[in-house]
Amino acid sequence: MSSARTLAFRSLVKSTKDGKYSNLEAGATLGREGLTSDERALYTRLYLGVTEKKITLDYLLSRISSIPLNEVETAVLCLLELGAYQILYMDRIPDHAAIFETVEIGKRTCRGATAYLNAVLRKLSAEKEEILSYLNLPGKKGLSLRYGYPKWMITLWQNAYGKELCEKILIAQNTPPALTLRINTVKTSLEDYCNALAREGIPFHKNPLCKNGITLEKNLSPTSLYGFEEGLFFVQDAAAQHAVDRLGAKEGDNVLDLCASPGGKSFGAAMDMNGIGSILSLELYESRLSLIREGAQRLGIGILRAEQNDSSRPRADLRESFDRVICDVPCSGYGTIAKKPDIRHKSPGEAETLPALQLAILEAGGAATKKGGRLIYSTCTLNPAENERVTDAFLLAHPEFIRVGEAETIFPAGGENDGFFCDLLERCL
Repeated sequence: MSSARTLAFRSLVKSTKDGKYSNLEAGATLGREGLTSDERALYTRLYLGVTEKKITLDYLLSRISSIPLNEVETAVLCLLELGAYQILYMDRIPDHAAIFETVEIGKRTCRGATAYLNAVLRKLSAEKEEILSYLNLPGKKGLSLRYGYPKWMITLWQNAYGKELCEKILIAQNTPPALTLRINTVKTSLEDYCNALAREGIPFHKNPLCKNGITLEKNLSPTSLYGFEEGLFFVQDAAAQHAVDRLGAKEGDNVLDLCASPGGKSFGAAMDMNGIGSILSLELYESRLSLIREGAQRLGIGILRAEQNDSSRPRADLRESFDRVICDVPCSGYGTIAKKPDIRHKSPGEAETLPALQLAILEAGGAATKKGGRLIYSTCTLNPAENERVTDAFLLAHPEFIRVGEAETIFPAGGENDGFFCDLLERCL
Protein backbone atom coordinates (compact mmCIF):
# COMPACT_ATOMS: atom_id res chain seq x y z
CA MET A 1 0.00 0.00 0.00
CA SER A 2 1.34 3.44 -0.93
CA SER A 3 1.90 6.05 1.76
CA ALA A 4 -0.24 9.16 2.17
CA ARG A 5 2.63 11.33 0.90
CA THR A 6 3.12 9.22 -2.22
CA LEU A 7 -0.60 9.25 -2.97
CA ALA A 8 -0.75 13.03 -2.45
CA PHE A 9 2.18 13.41 -4.86
CA ARG A 10 0.44 11.27 -7.50
CA SER A 11 -2.78 13.24 -7.13
CA LEU A 12 -0.94 16.54 -7.49
CA VAL A 13 0.71 15.36 -10.71
CA LYS A 14 -2.64 14.14 -12.09
CA SER A 15 -4.38 17.40 -11.26
CA THR A 16 -1.58 19.49 -12.75
CA LYS A 17 -1.30 17.49 -15.97
CA ASP A 18 -4.92 16.50 -16.55
CA GLY A 19 -6.83 19.29 -14.81
CA LYS A 20 -8.87 16.76 -12.80
CA TYR A 21 -11.07 18.34 -10.12
CA SER A 22 -9.47 17.97 -6.70
CA ASN A 23 -12.63 16.74 -4.97
CA LEU A 24 -13.10 13.99 -7.57
CA GLU A 25 -9.44 12.97 -7.46
CA ALA A 26 -9.43 12.88 -3.65
CA GLY A 27 -12.67 10.90 -3.54
CA ALA A 28 -11.38 8.36 -6.05
CA THR A 29 -8.07 7.92 -4.21
CA LEU A 30 -9.64 7.55 -0.77
CA GLY A 31 -12.21 5.10 -2.13
CA ARG A 32 -9.53 2.99 -3.83
CA GLU A 33 -6.76 2.91 -1.22
CA GLY A 34 -7.11 1.14 2.11
CA LEU A 35 -5.67 3.94 4.25
CA THR A 36 -5.98 4.18 8.00
CA SER A 37 -7.90 7.16 9.37
CA ASP A 38 -4.63 8.96 10.17
CA GLU A 39 -3.26 8.30 6.69
CA ARG A 40 -6.53 9.46 5.11
CA ALA A 41 -6.32 12.69 7.07
CA LEU A 42 -2.67 13.23 6.09
CA TYR A 43 -3.33 12.54 2.41
CA THR A 44 -6.27 14.96 2.36
CA ARG A 45 -4.35 17.68 4.19
CA LEU A 46 -1.34 17.37 1.88
CA TYR A 47 -3.15 17.12 -1.44
CA LEU A 48 -5.79 19.78 -0.82
CA GLY A 49 -3.40 21.95 1.19
CA VAL A 50 -0.82 22.13 -1.59
CA THR A 51 -3.60 22.82 -4.10
CA GLU A 52 -4.87 25.65 -1.89
CA LYS A 53 -1.44 27.20 -1.34
CA LYS A 54 0.08 26.63 -4.80
CA ILE A 55 0.32 30.35 -5.65
CA THR A 56 2.07 31.05 -2.35
CA LEU A 57 4.35 28.02 -2.51
CA ASP A 58 5.45 28.69 -6.08
CA TYR A 59 6.22 32.32 -5.29
CA LEU A 60 8.37 31.40 -2.30
CA LEU A 61 10.10 28.53 -4.09
CA SER A 62 10.91 30.81 -7.03
CA ARG A 63 12.84 33.04 -4.63
CA ILE A 64 15.25 30.27 -3.64
CA SER A 65 15.33 27.87 -6.60
CA SER A 66 18.47 27.88 -8.75
CA ILE A 67 16.25 26.96 -11.72
CA PRO A 68 13.25 29.02 -12.93
CA LEU A 69 10.14 27.10 -11.87
CA ASN A 70 8.70 27.17 -15.39
CA GLU A 71 11.68 25.05 -16.44
CA VAL A 72 11.19 22.48 -13.67
CA GLU A 73 9.51 19.20 -14.67
CA THR A 74 5.92 18.89 -13.43
CA ALA A 75 6.60 15.92 -11.14
CA VAL A 76 9.61 17.62 -9.56
CA LEU A 77 7.68 20.83 -8.99
CA CYS A 78 4.86 18.87 -7.33
CA LEU A 79 7.40 17.26 -5.01
CA LEU A 80 8.90 20.65 -4.18
CA GLU A 81 5.44 21.99 -3.34
CA LEU A 82 4.66 18.90 -1.25
CA GLY A 83 7.84 19.27 0.81
CA ALA A 84 7.51 23.05 1.12
CA TYR A 85 3.92 22.79 2.35
CA GLN A 86 4.96 20.49 5.17
CA ILE A 87 7.86 22.76 6.16
CA LEU A 88 5.82 25.97 6.11
CA TYR A 89 2.34 24.88 7.20
CA MET A 90 2.54 21.63 9.18
CA ASP A 91 4.16 22.31 12.52
CA ARG A 92 3.67 18.76 13.78
CA ILE A 93 5.92 17.36 11.05
CA PRO A 94 9.65 18.04 11.72
CA ASP A 95 11.39 19.71 8.80
CA HIS A 96 13.98 16.95 8.54
CA ALA A 97 11.21 14.33 8.21
CA ALA A 98 9.43 16.37 5.51
CA ILE A 99 12.68 16.73 3.55
CA PHE A 100 13.68 13.08 3.94
CA GLU A 101 10.28 11.69 2.89
CA THR A 102 10.05 14.05 -0.09
CA VAL A 103 13.54 13.16 -1.34
CA GLU A 104 12.76 9.45 -0.91
CA ILE A 105 9.75 9.79 -3.20
CA GLY A 106 12.01 11.68 -5.60
CA LYS A 107 14.50 8.80 -5.67
CA ARG A 108 11.73 6.48 -6.87
CA THR A 109 10.01 8.84 -9.30
CA CYS A 110 12.33 11.67 -10.37
CA ARG A 111 15.81 10.24 -10.64
CA GLY A 112 18.39 12.90 -11.29
CA ALA A 113 16.45 15.55 -9.37
CA THR A 114 17.09 14.42 -5.81
CA ALA A 115 20.09 16.70 -5.21
CA TYR A 116 18.06 19.70 -6.43
CA LEU A 117 15.07 18.73 -4.26
CA ASN A 118 17.26 18.29 -1.22
CA ALA A 119 19.07 21.61 -1.73
CA VAL A 120 15.93 23.73 -2.22
CA LEU A 121 14.01 22.20 0.70
CA ARG A 122 17.00 22.49 3.06
CA LYS A 123 17.41 26.15 2.14
CA LEU A 124 13.69 26.70 2.72
CA SER A 125 13.95 25.10 6.16
CA ALA A 126 17.08 27.02 7.16
CA GLU A 127 15.72 30.41 6.05
CA LYS A 128 12.03 29.83 6.81
CA GLU A 129 11.32 33.03 8.75
CA GLU A 130 13.05 35.30 6.26
CA ILE A 131 11.39 33.57 3.31
CA LEU A 132 7.92 33.90 4.88
CA SER A 133 8.52 37.64 5.28
CA TYR A 134 8.38 37.89 1.49
CA LEU A 135 4.60 37.52 1.81
CA ASN A 136 4.21 40.81 3.70
CA LEU A 137 3.37 42.88 0.66
CA PRO A 138 0.60 45.50 0.46
CA GLY A 139 -2.53 45.48 -1.67
CA LYS A 140 -3.85 42.71 -3.89
CA LYS A 141 -0.40 41.19 -4.40
CA GLY A 142 -0.06 40.64 -0.65
CA LEU A 143 -3.58 39.19 -0.35
CA SER A 144 -2.88 36.89 -3.30
CA LEU A 145 0.34 35.57 -1.74
CA ARG A 146 -0.87 35.27 1.85
CA TYR A 147 -4.14 33.51 1.03
CA GLY A 148 -3.27 31.79 -2.25
CA TYR A 149 -5.81 33.34 -4.65
CA PRO A 150 -5.20 34.84 -8.10
CA LYS A 151 -5.31 38.63 -8.22
CA TRP A 152 -8.17 38.63 -10.74
CA MET A 153 -10.41 36.82 -8.25
CA ILE A 154 -9.52 39.27 -5.49
CA THR A 155 -10.33 42.14 -7.84
CA LEU A 156 -13.71 40.56 -8.66
CA TRP A 157 -14.67 40.23 -4.99
CA GLN A 158 -13.34 43.62 -3.94
CA ASN A 159 -15.32 45.32 -6.70
CA ALA A 160 -18.47 43.35 -5.89
CA TYR A 161 -18.38 43.24 -2.09
CA GLY A 162 -15.73 45.67 -0.84
CA LYS A 163 -12.24 45.14 0.54
CA GLU A 164 -13.19 44.10 4.08
CA LEU A 165 -15.73 41.48 3.03
CA CYS A 166 -13.37 40.24 0.30
CA GLU A 167 -10.71 39.37 2.87
CA LYS A 168 -13.29 37.57 5.01
CA ILE A 169 -14.20 35.48 1.94
CA LEU A 170 -10.53 34.63 1.36
CA ILE A 171 -10.14 33.48 4.96
CA ALA A 172 -13.42 31.53 5.06
CA GLN A 173 -12.66 29.63 1.87
CA ASN A 174 -9.30 28.57 3.28
CA THR A 175 -11.09 26.97 6.25
CA PRO A 176 -11.63 23.20 5.91
CA PRO A 177 -15.30 22.47 5.22
CA ALA A 178 -17.44 20.63 7.71
CA LEU A 179 -20.00 17.99 6.81
CA THR A 180 -23.62 19.18 6.93
CA LEU A 181 -26.54 16.74 6.81
CA ARG A 182 -30.14 17.29 5.75
CA ILE A 183 -32.30 15.12 8.00
CA ASN A 184 -34.95 13.06 6.22
CA THR A 185 -38.02 14.32 8.07
CA VAL A 186 -40.26 11.82 6.31
CA LYS A 187 -38.51 9.01 8.20
CA THR A 188 -37.42 10.73 11.43
CA SER A 189 -37.49 14.10 13.15
CA LEU A 190 -34.62 16.54 13.54
CA GLU A 191 -34.76 16.15 17.31
CA ASP A 192 -34.78 12.34 17.22
CA TYR A 193 -31.78 12.23 14.90
CA CYS A 194 -29.89 14.76 17.03
CA ASN A 195 -30.59 12.63 20.11
CA ALA A 196 -29.23 9.55 18.31
CA LEU A 197 -25.97 11.33 17.43
CA ALA A 198 -25.65 12.59 20.99
CA ARG A 199 -25.99 9.03 22.30
CA GLU A 200 -23.13 7.99 20.02
CA GLY A 201 -20.95 10.84 21.27
CA ILE A 202 -20.69 12.57 17.88
CA PRO A 203 -20.32 16.36 18.28
CA PHE A 204 -22.62 18.46 16.08
CA HIS A 205 -24.77 21.57 16.09
CA LYS A 206 -27.97 22.62 14.36
CA ASN A 207 -27.03 24.83 11.46
CA PRO A 208 -28.78 28.21 11.80
CA LEU A 209 -28.99 28.73 8.04
CA CYS A 210 -31.47 25.91 7.42
CA LYS A 211 -34.40 24.36 9.24
CA ASN A 212 -33.48 20.65 9.07
CA GLY A 213 -29.69 20.68 8.82
CA ILE A 214 -26.99 19.72 11.30
CA THR A 215 -23.27 20.33 10.94
CA LEU A 216 -20.80 17.82 12.31
CA GLU A 217 -17.89 19.09 14.36
CA LYS A 218 -15.71 16.09 13.57
CA ASN A 219 -14.49 14.82 10.20
CA LEU A 220 -16.38 11.56 9.64
CA SER A 221 -17.42 9.53 6.62
CA PRO A 222 -21.19 9.85 5.96
CA THR A 223 -21.48 6.09 5.45
CA SER A 224 -20.22 5.51 9.00
CA LEU A 225 -22.97 7.60 10.59
CA TYR A 226 -26.10 6.33 12.28
CA GLY A 227 -28.97 5.92 9.85
CA PHE A 228 -27.09 6.11 6.55
CA GLU A 229 -28.30 2.78 5.17
CA GLU A 230 -31.80 3.50 6.49
CA GLY A 231 -31.89 6.81 4.58
CA LEU A 232 -32.30 9.06 7.61
CA PHE A 233 -30.19 11.82 6.02
CA PHE A 234 -28.21 12.93 3.02
CA VAL A 235 -25.24 15.29 2.72
CA GLN A 236 -26.09 18.82 1.57
CA ASP A 237 -24.47 22.17 2.27
CA ALA A 238 -26.47 24.45 4.57
CA ALA A 239 -26.72 27.21 1.95
CA ALA A 240 -28.21 24.80 -0.59
CA GLN A 241 -30.67 23.62 2.06
CA HIS A 242 -31.61 27.25 2.70
CA ALA A 243 -32.54 27.70 -0.98
CA VAL A 244 -34.89 24.70 -0.82
CA ASP A 245 -36.37 26.07 2.41
CA ARG A 246 -37.13 29.35 0.62
CA LEU A 247 -38.85 27.53 -2.24
CA GLY A 248 -41.52 26.34 0.21
CA ALA A 249 -42.64 23.14 -1.51
CA LYS A 250 -45.68 21.64 0.20
CA GLU A 251 -47.84 18.51 0.13
CA GLY A 252 -49.49 17.92 -3.22
CA ASP A 253 -47.20 20.20 -5.25
CA ASN A 254 -45.97 19.39 -8.72
CA VAL A 255 -42.23 20.23 -8.66
CA LEU A 256 -39.67 20.56 -11.47
CA ASP A 257 -35.91 20.44 -10.87
CA LEU A 258 -34.14 21.51 -14.06
CA CYS A 259 -30.51 20.65 -13.24
CA ALA A 260 -31.02 17.99 -10.64
CA SER A 261 -27.90 15.83 -10.27
CA PRO A 262 -26.89 14.62 -7.74
CA GLY A 263 -30.43 15.21 -6.50
CA GLY A 264 -30.15 17.08 -3.22
CA LYS A 265 -32.63 19.84 -3.95
CA SER A 266 -35.15 17.38 -5.36
CA PHE A 267 -34.75 15.27 -2.21
CA GLY A 268 -35.19 18.26 0.08
CA ALA A 269 -38.33 19.35 -1.75
CA ALA A 270 -39.75 15.81 -1.49
CA MET A 271 -39.21 15.89 2.27
CA ASP A 272 -40.91 19.29 2.57
CA MET A 273 -43.81 17.74 0.64
CA ASN A 274 -43.93 14.86 3.13
CA GLY A 275 -43.69 12.47 0.19
CA ILE A 276 -47.01 13.64 -1.28
CA GLY A 277 -47.09 15.13 -4.79
CA SER A 278 -44.73 14.67 -7.73
CA ILE A 279 -41.20 15.71 -8.70
CA LEU A 280 -39.67 15.66 -12.17
CA SER A 281 -35.86 15.77 -11.88
CA LEU A 282 -34.09 16.59 -15.14
CA GLU A 283 -30.39 16.13 -15.84
CA LEU A 284 -28.34 16.85 -18.96
CA TYR A 285 -26.04 13.84 -18.64
CA GLU A 286 -27.73 10.45 -18.70
CA SER A 287 -24.77 8.90 -16.86
CA ARG A 288 -25.65 11.02 -13.79
CA LEU A 289 -29.28 9.94 -13.56
CA SER A 290 -28.25 6.92 -11.48
CA LEU A 291 -27.03 9.27 -8.71
CA ILE A 292 -30.53 10.74 -8.45
CA ARG A 293 -32.35 7.43 -8.66
CA GLU A 294 -30.11 5.63 -6.18
CA GLY A 295 -30.27 8.53 -3.73
CA ALA A 296 -34.06 8.62 -3.94
CA GLN A 297 -34.25 4.89 -3.35
CA ARG A 298 -32.01 5.04 -0.26
CA LEU A 299 -34.05 7.91 1.16
CA GLY A 300 -37.37 6.23 0.44
CA ILE A 301 -38.58 8.92 -1.98
CA GLY A 302 -41.19 7.41 -4.28
CA ILE A 303 -42.62 10.56 -5.88
CA LEU A 304 -39.54 11.40 -7.97
CA ARG A 305 -39.04 10.68 -11.67
CA ALA A 306 -35.59 11.34 -13.21
CA GLU A 307 -35.14 11.98 -16.94
CA GLN A 308 -32.37 13.07 -19.29
CA ASN A 309 -33.01 16.55 -20.68
CA ASP A 310 -31.27 19.68 -21.94
CA SER A 311 -32.89 22.23 -19.67
CA SER A 312 -31.57 25.22 -21.61
CA ARG A 313 -34.34 24.47 -24.15
CA PRO A 314 -37.96 24.96 -23.02
CA ARG A 315 -40.27 21.97 -23.50
CA ALA A 316 -43.78 22.64 -24.76
CA ASP A 317 -45.15 19.70 -22.76
CA LEU A 318 -43.98 21.27 -19.49
CA ARG A 319 -45.38 24.75 -20.10
CA GLU A 320 -47.03 26.34 -17.04
CA SER A 321 -47.34 22.92 -15.36
CA PHE A 322 -45.46 23.29 -12.06
CA ASP A 323 -46.21 24.80 -8.67
CA ARG A 324 -42.52 24.97 -7.76
CA VAL A 325 -39.47 25.07 -10.04
CA ILE A 326 -35.81 24.68 -9.06
CA CYS A 327 -33.18 26.32 -11.28
CA ASP A 328 -29.88 25.46 -9.61
CA VAL A 329 -27.79 26.27 -12.65
CA PRO A 330 -24.25 25.29 -13.73
CA CYS A 331 -21.87 27.96 -12.47
CA SER A 332 -18.23 28.84 -11.86
CA GLY A 333 -18.38 27.52 -8.28
CA TYR A 334 -16.49 30.42 -6.69
CA GLY A 335 -18.41 29.83 -3.45
CA THR A 336 -17.17 26.24 -3.05
CA ILE A 337 -13.41 26.80 -3.02
CA ALA A 338 -13.12 25.45 0.54
CA LYS A 339 -14.22 22.07 -0.87
CA LYS A 340 -12.68 22.41 -4.33
CA PRO A 341 -9.49 24.47 -3.91
CA ASP A 342 -8.42 23.96 -7.53
CA ILE A 343 -11.22 26.30 -8.70
CA ARG A 344 -9.00 29.24 -7.78
CA HIS A 345 -6.56 28.13 -10.50
CA LYS A 346 -9.13 28.22 -13.32
CA SER A 347 -8.99 30.92 -15.96
CA PRO A 348 -11.51 33.76 -15.48
CA GLY A 349 -12.44 33.30 -19.12
CA GLU A 350 -14.02 29.93 -18.31
CA ALA A 351 -16.95 31.71 -16.62
CA GLU A 352 -17.65 34.24 -19.37
CA THR A 353 -20.10 32.08 -21.33
CA LEU A 354 -22.04 30.91 -18.27
CA PRO A 355 -24.53 33.81 -17.85
CA ALA A 356 -26.05 33.16 -21.27
CA LEU A 357 -26.57 29.49 -20.41
CA GLN A 358 -27.89 30.36 -16.95
CA LEU A 359 -30.41 32.81 -18.39
CA ALA A 360 -31.55 30.21 -20.95
CA ILE A 361 -32.21 27.69 -18.16
CA LEU A 362 -34.03 30.34 -16.12
CA GLU A 363 -36.18 31.15 -19.17
CA ALA A 364 -37.09 27.46 -19.45
CA GLY A 365 -37.91 27.37 -15.75
CA GLY A 366 -40.08 30.44 -16.05
CA ALA A 367 -41.99 28.94 -18.96
CA ALA A 368 -42.74 25.84 -16.86
CA THR A 369 -44.04 27.77 -13.83
CA LYS A 370 -47.82 28.02 -13.24
CA LYS A 371 -49.54 31.30 -12.47
CA GLY A 372 -49.10 31.70 -8.73
CA GLY A 373 -46.19 29.25 -8.80
CA ARG A 374 -42.72 30.00 -7.53
CA LEU A 375 -39.26 29.49 -8.97
CA ILE A 376 -35.93 29.50 -7.12
CA TYR A 377 -32.79 30.48 -9.06
CA SER A 378 -29.56 29.52 -7.35
CA THR A 379 -25.82 29.14 -7.85
CA CYS A 380 -22.89 28.18 -5.65
CA THR A 381 -20.78 31.07 -6.89
CA LEU A 382 -19.82 34.58 -5.79
CA ASN A 383 -20.03 36.48 -9.06
CA PRO A 384 -22.71 39.13 -9.73
CA ALA A 385 -22.56 38.39 -13.48
CA GLU A 386 -23.89 34.87 -12.79
CA ASN A 387 -26.21 35.87 -9.97
CA GLU A 388 -28.30 39.03 -9.63
CA ARG A 389 -27.51 40.22 -13.15
CA VAL A 390 -29.09 37.04 -14.53
CA THR A 391 -32.29 37.35 -12.48
CA ASP A 392 -32.45 41.12 -13.05
CA ALA A 393 -32.29 40.51 -16.82
CA PHE A 394 -35.00 37.85 -16.55
CA LEU A 395 -37.34 40.08 -14.54
CA LEU A 396 -36.83 42.96 -16.95
CA ALA A 397 -37.88 40.73 -19.85
CA HIS A 398 -40.73 39.03 -17.96
CA PRO A 399 -43.10 41.43 -16.17
CA GLU A 400 -45.31 38.43 -15.37
CA PHE A 401 -42.76 37.53 -12.66
CA ILE A 402 -41.97 39.39 -9.47
CA ARG A 403 -39.19 38.94 -6.92
CA VAL A 404 -40.30 37.54 -3.56
CA GLY A 405 -38.26 39.11 -0.77
CA GLU A 406 -34.68 39.97 -1.67
CA ALA A 407 -32.07 38.31 -3.82
CA GLU A 408 -29.66 36.72 -1.34
CA THR A 409 -25.90 36.43 -1.55
CA ILE A 410 -24.85 34.03 1.20
CA PHE A 411 -21.19 34.45 2.02
CA PRO A 412 -19.05 31.47 3.04
CA ALA A 413 -18.69 30.95 6.77
CA GLY A 414 -15.68 28.84 7.65
CA GLY A 415 -16.77 25.29 8.33
CA GLU A 416 -20.47 26.23 8.25
CA ASN A 417 -21.58 26.83 4.67
CA ASP A 418 -20.51 27.54 1.10
CA GLY A 419 -20.85 30.83 -0.69
CA PHE A 420 -24.20 30.80 -2.46
CA PHE A 421 -26.81 32.90 -4.24
CA CYS A 422 -30.57 32.41 -4.40
CA ASP A 423 -33.45 34.49 -5.72
CA LEU A 424 -37.12 33.53 -5.33
CA LEU A 425 -39.48 34.57 -8.14
CA GLU A 426 -43.26 34.24 -8.46
CA ARG A 427 -45.41 34.16 -11.57
CA CYS A 428 -48.22 36.62 -10.94
CA LEU A 429 -49.76 36.94 -14.44
